[in-house]
Amino acid sequence: MHSSAIDNELDVKNCLQRLWHGKRWLGLGLFLGLVLAWAYTLVAPQKWVTVAQVTRPDLTKIADYYQELSKLSQLSTYSEPAADGDTLNIDTVIDAVYQQFLQQLASVDNRRRFWLQQASKDGGKTLTPLLLDREITSMQFTAGDKLHGTVDTITLTADSAAKGSQLLTRYLTFTGQQVASQVQQDLLATWQAQVAKVEQQITFEKAANQAAYDQQVHQLRSEAAQSADSQTKAAIAILEQTGPVASEGLLHDQARLAVLLAGPKPIKSFTSWSYLQSPEPPISRQSPRLSLLLVMWGLVGIIIGAGIALTRHTKKKE
Repeated sequence: MHSSAIDNELDVKNCLQRLWHGKRWLGLGLFLGLVLAWAYTLVAPQKWVTVAQVTRPDLTKIADYYQELSKLSQLSTYSEPAADGDTLNIDTVIDAVYQQFLQQLASVDNRRRFWLQQASKDGGKTLTPLLLDREITSMQFTAGDKLHGTVDTITLTADSAAKGSQLLTRYLTFTGQQVASQVQQDLLATWQAQVAKVEQQITFEKAANQAAYDQQVHQLRSEAAQSADSQTKAAIAILEQTGPVASEGLLHDQARLAVLLAGPKPIKSFTSWSYLQSPEPPISRQSPRLSLLLVMWGLVGIIIGAGIALTRHTKKKE
């Protein structure tokens, strides 16, 4: 009795010979894979990522705003401003402006307003909620980290390099305008609050001066009633003609109020950020990547071709 042994070992030499005889199928699979990869890149949505990196503005970019803040700071102080310099810290003002810019830059509402504005500029284009959400998520903001040496970065993904660069530049300009408008409103509100504060101070000082005047007149009249001193009567007559004498503090506050009532000057020049990397058009697209697709689909085509070659050779042998 004979037992037949089943050889499960792979005959590498035989497989290589089969592949060599079916090399046309390998070449055909490789060619079709490359063609499919190339065709896919023609019809697939393109993604170009534009990058911009920003940092704090220079003092020259917010000079008008800083001057008005300095003026308000001096007018808010009762005593004379110190002769050794400004009481307003420059770095504090710059940081406050830049942080407000970053908050707006990363804000979803700010991006929504921007895309709605762009749609209205494009002939009243209608944005569905899904499309609007897609446009909003096409922008991504990454806050910088000094510990890891990274900077504040914003990216925009578009279907062309030029369009992405243009839209990101517009968004930064739009955000800067929002910050400038908000800063102007905050300055005006702070200015008006200071006007109200000084007006209240002047009212109080006038009341205090009037009370002191009334007390002085009452005292002189009492003295005049007790004696027939002509000098006392003359003093009363002079006081009644001149009225209450303004104190030094009242005169100072009235001068401050006159300047404050003129209001702050309009901020003509204002930029709340500086570029570390401007949003130039990207050199290469992020998706689809032709080289990667050619390698992947080329390998897939070769594998399919090898399978066909091995299968056809087995059928012929049978």
